[in-house]
Amino acid sequence: MQQHEKVAKLVGWFAKAAVRHAEAMEAMAEDLAAAEVADLNRYYSALEREDGVEELLRLLEDPDPVVAGMVAVYAIREAPERCLATLTVIARQPGLLGFRAQTALERWESGEWQK
Repeated sequence: MQQHEKVAKLVGWFAKAAVRHAEAMEAMAEDLAAAEVADLNRYYSALEREDGVEELLRLLEDPDPVVAGMVAVYAIREAPERCLATLTVIARQPGLLGFRAQTALERWESGEWQK
């Protein structure tokens, strides 16, 4: 498999895991949410190894705020301005998604997530 194909598959898997994670969070299914986080961590690490983070960052424009928000959280150290802008928009949404985006912004601003 060529690198581009591998990166494209990893990006797709990351997006699907982000959606499954949000569904598990909404259902308050902690075990399922934790399993999705493990998958997200694995996919992101693989994207870093394959120089595919820039491709993942394209999903900051995804129409699904769940996907865009998860990309922003994972890639915030790589592209802070772009990711913070995405999280700021999502933080205005009602419900758990907006709350989680606001929490992510607060963690960044407090220095907890900065390099």
